[in-house]
Amino acid sequence: MFMMNSKVALKTVLMMGATAVGMMLASGGARASSGYTYTPISDPLGTRGGGDSSAWGINNAGQVVGSYEDVTTNAYGFLDTNGTFTSITTVLSAGNTQAMGINSAGTIVGYYWDNTYAFHGFVDTNGTLTTLNDPLAVNGYQQGTIAKGINSAGQIVGSYWNGTTNEGFLDTNGTFKTISDGAMTAASGINDSGQIVGSGPGEGFLDTNGTFTTINVPGAASGLATGINNLGQIVGIWNNASGVQQGYLDTNGTITTIDVPGSKWTAVSGINDYGQIVGFYTGAGCYGCGFVATPDGFVGPTPLPPIGGTLPGGLVLLGWLGRRALRRNA
Repeated sequence: MFMMNSKVALKTVLMMGATAVGMMLASGGARASSGYTYTPISDPLGTRGGGDSSAWGINNAGQVVGSYEDVTTNAYGFLDTNGTFTSITTVLSAGNTQAMGINSAGTIVGYYWDNTYAFHGFVDTNGTLTTLNDPLAVNGYQQGTIAKGINSAGQIVGSYWNGTTNEGFLDTNGTFKTISDGAMTAASGINDSGQIVGSGPGEGFLDTNGTFTTINVPGAASGLATGINNLGQIVGIWNNASGVQQGYLDTNGTITTIDVPGSKWTAVSGINDYGQIVGFYTGAGCYGCGFVATPDGFVGPTPLPPIGGTLPGGLVLLGWLGRRALRRNA
């Protein structure tokens, strides 16, 4: 079982690209005191009343990618376009596909497990999936390549297992570059300026042309950086000394906590140029629920209307992979 107070387990799961479990809201979204309206993202093919959906990436058109779990507990990626859900999977997958990032052209990246439980990245271009493997990756049980983010130029970032530890990578038209900030590095997001965010040992980082800057969240015992937009705004996850997890937004060094009202814990995973944030949460009646947080005063091409009512439990961002991997290791 995944323990939320285990910072090491959380870090390992999220660095390897764990996908969130789903969500169940009684009547829908709620406006938080932080100036956001929270809208549930729930794939109708998910089990437990949609409580098995997660949101991982969002582009400027408001398209959201994530994953859901079916009745057999297999995971599939999804694309949500204004409430219309399209499943994302591949015949190469052993029933586990995760959609992690989407760019302005609608190109999607993610990863899948093969029948040996090795990880492989993929690129989905207009419904055609192509496998992406870092040439330095060593495949093994729950090891291999994971693609996490993609920018408008088609540059892709992610992580791979080199046989000893995780490393981040940048793929530019098939040329791979290792991104390393110490042991257990993962690259999670990239913007159109080529700025990369990710996580090293216990902390998030910003990589600007090879110069690494640590992202410090006051009071955090550990943290991850998960996404960046073209304004340089960064989102991520942090844990306090008690192991309680929350999301954050870093705007030029100013940290804003992203915490779904009433949630036990919240994680955020992506942000677009309009400041819309996606992630997942947990709370009463909900074991992993996807959401979109839309800032007050939002003006964009596809605004997501809030759903009336209050948010009963809380938002939790818990990974498919994390839950299942730790189940097997329990």
